[in-house]
Amino acid sequence: MNKLMKLVKQTFSSDDIGYVMVFAAGVLWGTIGLFVKLLNGVGADSTLTAFMRLFMGFLILIPIMLFRGGTKMFKIDKKSLIQCLLLGILSQALFNLCYNSSIESVGVATASILLYTAPVFVCIMSVIFFKEQIGIIKILSLLLNIVGCFLMVTGGNLSYFKLSAAGIIFGIAAAFLYSLVTIIGKIASGNIHPFTVIFYSFFFGWLTLGIFTAPWESIVAVSGVKFWIYSIGYGLIPTVGSYMLYMGGLRKNLEVSRIPVIASVETVVATLIGVILFKEKLSIINVMGIVLLLSSIAMMNLKLKIKDKEDNMI
Repeated sequence: MNKLMKLVKQTFSSDDIGYVMVFAAGVLWGTIGLFVKLLNGVGADSTLTAFMRLFMGFLILIPIMLFRGGTKMFKIDKKSLIQCLLLGILSQALFNLCYNSSIESVGVATASILLYTAPVFVCIMSVIFFKEQIGIIKILSLLLNIVGCFLMVTGGNLSYFKLSAAGIIFGIAAAFLYSLVTIIGKIASGNIHPFTVIFYSFFFGWLTLGIFTAPWESIVAVSGVKFWIYSIGYGLIPTVGSYMLYMGGLRKNLEVSRIPVIASVETVVATLIGVILFKEKLSIINVMGIVLLLSSIAMMNLKLKIKDKEDNMI
């Protein structure tokens, strides 16, 4: 393992490793649909599923943090606690509520497409908060990314679209709240350990969902061995695992506006899981969507390499 880590450090710069971590986080996020379907299969509704994700993630982090650094890992200053509070309430709890409401109003496909406008919000806020430059390649990458996601979700079939003012508002709100993970997470991760950020954001997230949705009766109704196994897996893989990688990547010197495009590999993984495990059909349009999305990630990486060469020439 040490030899592997040494090889990675020799091959990639510190910043490159950050982008690799974000990419890996996206891969783990791509398994969300798998766990949602497994939990739905044992009787858990979308609200309970969202709650269990954050609650189990919170519980799983406790022994990990105690092992890594003891009780000092749980220490946090007032400013960072407020940032985690915002992250937990806005980007965890409220995001899930808005996204679920959008799905109920306009369906999964339209809600998903609205959610994929999140990179645009990140791009705009990166200019405001981090003074980043928006060039032509970055804009083209964003466009390719959005078109690729659209083709992957709909297969080019516009009949998937459902129009509802409330659904669209909730969908755009969900995209904005989702984008705040990157912005607030970048700010918070610079002050305290990523594990601490994740722990408190999960805590405030499940607490908020618990207050608004009261999932206790639902847990009793569907509780069983499979339910708890799936819940633990959901809390571990696309929750603790992905956020560990994502927040760790945010600590590196990354361009914030590039991060959600690179993490969008989540959509490719989710599509492939649907095809491989659930025998979902993959049309030529879906394949084109995958190619466009991966091209947008490659374009971002190309821009990074060009920038590195320019810096070395100075």
